[in-house]
Amino acid sequence: MLAACLLSVSHLAFAQTATSESSATEQTAQPEAPSFFGGRAVTQAQDNSEAPVIEFQRRSIAPAIPVELPTKTAQLQQKNKTINPLTAEPEGSAIELSREDLLLLKKARYYIDRNWNDNTGLIDSVQGYSHATMWDVGSSIGAILALEHLGQYNEEKANAMLEKTIATLASFPLYRDKLPNRQYNTKTGNPSGSYSTNSTNGDGWSALDIGRLLIWLTITAEYKPELKPKITALLSTWDLERSVYKGTLYGEQKYKSSTSYRQEGRLGYLQYAAQGFAMQHLNVDEALGPKYSQQVFVDDYLLFIDIRNLPYFTTDPYVLQAIELGSHDVWWNQLDSLYEVQRDRYDHTRKLTIFAEDSLSQRPWFAYNNVHFYGKNWLSTSAGGKPIENGQMFSNKVAFGLSMLFKDSFSRLLYNTVVNNSVDHRSIPTGLYKPNSPNTAYNINTNSLILVSLWYKKRGYRPIWRYEAPLPLSESELAKSNK
Repeated sequence: MLAACLLSVSHLAFAQTATSESSATEQTAQPEAPSFFGGRAVTQAQDNSEAPVIEFQRRSIAPAIPVELPTKTAQLQQKNKTINPLTAEPEGSAIELSREDLLLLKKARYYIDRNWNDNTGLIDSVQGYSHATMWDVGSSIGAILALEHLGQYNEEKANAMLEKTIATLASFPLYRDKLPNRQYNTKTGNPSGSYSTNSTNGDGWSALDIGRLLIWLTITAEYKPELKPKITALLSTWDLERSVYKGTLYGEQKYKSSTSYRQEGRLGYLQYAAQGFAMQHLNVDEALGPKYSQQVFVDDYLLFIDIRNLPYFTTDPYVLQAIELGSHDVWWNQLDSLYEVQRDRYDHTRKLTIFAEDSLSQRPWFAYNNVHFYGKNWLSTSAGGKPIENGQMFSNKVAFGLSMLFKDSFSRLLYNTVVNNSVDHRSIPTGLYKPNSPNTAYNINTNSLILVSLWYKKRGYRPIWRYEAPLPLSESELAKSNK
């Protein structure tokens, strides 16, 4: 039986002019109906080719979609392709950045500098949209650390920025005095979104978002031990155990007079974010295990999918895992296969596609561009799980991450495409809807991953902080631990 596990999530969309990267004026519109918990909290971008409007955007309930698994026979074998992962350089060696790397570095820094809010130490999630989720705050911390280690910020500047971010996190009005709300205003540090002025201080929390933030707070404490006491003090005020139930991640969502507490996260995203809680010594064995997975064929490649509702499946968490924490030999790590299947898709169709989640500069403002979703391969959906026609075919952030992780002609093509996509922009654009049709929803997650990927390269192609979560308990051990 499938576990229903996604609550409704409320978010503001933002308006911006693609060419000038200018901010917009806020207004509100009626939210859509609530949905379930497959994906993390998202911020959504809006194109203002007409009147600039920022509107409330609520994920809608995804209709039941029949699962039609590919009709490949059991005898069809997965292709055995040869890939060339980049080999880590010996400890202590560093890689010099190329001229093109430095160009991207300059553009990504521009986004951070322009969208930094000095009063709060928070960075706008999307340009012209002064709000951020905890996922976005994690990306911001990663960007600041990367800029220091790439020689753009000196230690004093980076420390001052991080201290301000940590201080604001510590001052956040918490949802029900338990955990950070789904999003906060980056100018004031106050809760934003639905019920932000309610006594609850918002509409709930996202365990996936908090998990990513925990990863980057842990990395910060490792790189900057002088900040560790402040980070420890901060986390002591959050009821992190509330986000973990029976070994997996749970989020909470308030909607009108009701509150839902349900499992959050799907394959890839769940395992990545769960490691943040494992770093805080919480039991996430269920999240790290294969209980709700099965294998399907995607263009002759056998891949794991999540069998629960709204099983968003993008390349993002696998790239984040490899660059930030290392690509380990665990059952859910599908980085190699995802690289191969997208490379082969290009070889066969000559259409360059890299599927990922991203903000959009047009409706529906955010998309999961899924490798597989409810029996369909290469399907773009809205944040609520509805198929859309105007999905993004090429993600700059994930393509660039892959170009740092692999070494062959396809990875070089990815790299060159990201460079070409960015030449005419002040910061790194999000991607391409189709050839010569850029997605200009400039955002923190794109520019942060570019920076952290460059840091990964400069470190000699070594992850930022190598971490392996404890192996899940056996079924019998897990049963005993839950008694």
